[in-house]
Amino acid sequence: MVSKDALVKDVGALIERLQSLAQVVKDRSDACKQDLAASSPERTTSAADSEGALPSSTEKKLRMVSRALNGRLKDTMDALTQLKRIADDALVLSPEDDASADRLRALGAELALARENASDAGLLSEKIPDVPGRAGPDAADVHDADGKRTRARTGEDPDPIDPDLERVLVANAVDVKSIRDVVARLRDNERDVDARAALAREVRSLTSPRAKESNESTPAGIEPAAASDGSSSPTRGSSYSEDNFAYGSTPFATFWRVVQECPALRGAMSRMAKVQQENYGIFMNQRGFQVWGSSSGWLVFYAALGCKVSGVGYELLRCHVDFANGVVMSMLNALSKPPVFIHGDVLEQADCDVMQFPPVVWLTSQCWDQSLKSAVAEKLTAQCEAGALVVDYGEGVGLGDRGGAWERVGTTTAPVSWNPAQTFHVYRRV
Repeated sequence: MVSKDALVKDVGALIERLQSLAQVVKDRSDACKQDLAASSPERTTSAADSEGALPSSTEKKLRMVSRALNGRLKDTMDALTQLKRIADDALVLSPEDDASADRLRALGAELALARENASDAGLLSEKIPDVPGRAGPDAADVHDADGKRTRARTGEDPDPIDPDLERVLVANAVDVKSIRDVVARLRDNERDVDARAALAREVRSLTSPRAKESNESTPAGIEPAAASDGSSSPTRGSSYSEDNFAYGSTPFATFWRVVQECPALRGAMSRMAKVQQENYGIFMNQRGFQVWGSSSGWLVFYAALGCKVSGVGYELLRCHVDFANGVVMSMLNALSKPPVFIHGDVLEQADCDVMQFPPVVWLTSQCWDQSLKSAVAEKLTAQCEAGALVVDYGEGVGLGDRGGAWERVGTTTAPVSWNPAQTFHVYRRV
């Protein structure tokens, strides 16, 4: 019988394969949409005379290819959802439980069926339609000249620090080796079966019906009962959906680019580094840079090592907080200003109105529930004084719609683990 570790590894390989192909499909689907938008029917002259108009035959082909790509993308997303569920179910199995052996066999059968269905549906095929009317495919091939599979657009290394960036970092006295060491540890933790099992168990404990019933029966202001490990669950944690805990990562190069391309953000981080150097040890100064939803610490470590700014990461999942704090303790020599990671709900724990100067808050809101986004936007608007900066993924929590309370002062497009062209916005409280 296949082992739990082997099953999880097989599921992971299939997920990675589907994601790599899906990225190519998405890129070409987006290209079709762009070309169709450029040939909008909202024109007063004939299609042949309109500037930028496509020949009718090309437009028809575009629509046909676009439908095919969108259909494949939807089917791939459905397959990935099923595979993630299989992986999560396997990760929480206990080797000492006899029932787990039967469940493991059942999951193995489900994986075999899922792989067969994906193959029959053409989701594993490298034959992806090109964009009509374009000289060649926009997205990178799934295989290189030697037949080795590559990641669409992003390359094999998800955390590249190219020579040009490295020269800039060295010139700014940034410890590049320590950044690479931290990233390697975070990546290893992503792949660790025990760590993934702990993550799956904790997410399920926060989103299970029992947790929701317990949360609903807890009066406001009363702490919930302690967990078996002696910790207490966050009061609001169980009210979030499982999608809220979706995992992704942002490369250091992207973090650096977002900071450097926004003068207001770059200046704020520089001032913060200077203040902390002069007054380090005051927790209030550490709160000048905050990450709401810090996961295992990526962005907080980037700020500490790249910008020499010690910050605070707030995270609802204790397993992420424990791991991040473990990394801090093992790297005290490299981290001259060690960051802090706090377990809890940002709506209860985070605080923006205790700073001597306007803070910088980085939100990881990509998959947050809409109710959480709205609550975070309200909290930030109420607590942040004029000059405070908030970095968000895309439109995020919607600060731009807060009736003139915020102004957008920076926009950057850069790759992240789930999107080769993610848009970041920087907002300033007015």
